[in-house]
Amino acid sequence: MFCPRNNCFLKSCFHIARTENYYLKIIHSLLGSGTAANLVLATNLARLYQNGSYTPYKYRVRFCWWAAEEIGLVGSIYHVEEAQNKTVAGERLQDYLINLNYDMLGSPNYLFGIYNGSSAKVGTPTTAINGSIRITQTFQDWFANQSSPMDFTEFDGRSDYGPFLAAGIVSGGLFSGADGVKTVAQRDKYEAAFGPGQGGFAEAIYDPCYHKLCDSVKNINPVGYMKMVQAAAYVLEYLGQHENLAGWLYPNGLPSYRLSDDYVPNSDFFRNID
Repeated sequence: MFCPRNNCFLKSCFHIARTENYYLKIIHSLLGSGTAANLVLATNLARLYQNGSYTPYKYRVRFCWWAAEEIGLVGSIYHVEEAQNKTVAGERLQDYLINLNYDMLGSPNYLFGIYNGSSAKVGTPTTAINGSIRITQTFQDWFANQSSPMDFTEFDGRSDYGPFLAAGIVSGGLFSGADGVKTVAQRDKYEAAFGPGQGGFAEAIYDPCYHKLCDSVKNINPVGYMKMVQAAAYVLEYLGQHENLAGWLYPNGLPSYRLSDDYVPNSDFFRNID
């Protein structure tokens, strides 16, 4: 197993659990497009590992679901704080290479949003910036190769990747839109790619059932959802098969991760914090 640090692993998070050595442990479960997509990746990766001709990853992969995001990224912050005090190899924060966040992937009035590593907030550890930009570019390249439109979305720590990024861990991911509004230009470019009526509605929010009781399996755009899950699968495979992931993500060497004691989450509960 290649890794400059013993038992380090690639960490791929939608919104909650873990798979490790063919073992799936559900820590917490929420009904949502990201949760379901995470399970699809986990189960399909397990099937591939049972195929003798499949090349196993050089890195451990942990699928995660976090609790209480909307009230201040409670679950993910707790995990980071606990991990930075662990001493067992594989459980320590210093063993992590990357966090991928897939919170919402199936918004009905969707966009193919890629977290823009170049737009990280002022104060983000510089050690995480280069690799996060490379993750952004990897997603962007996939959509380009599919002749598919995409949009950059803010990399402001509003979802559960926030405490990992703030601790200096490379992060990235996808986001299909929540309470923002789809522009006319966005509607037109998605419609041009997928046909009349497939571009969504201009001047309407991406997910009209965001944080509402109407948010159910009927509140998903299947075209957009499929593309987002495919993109997530591609990036997982790309990173998992990378010959020198640590060097690619951290060209100046692996840093010492640490979440600041004065870290304040940017979440729905703390919505207007800079």
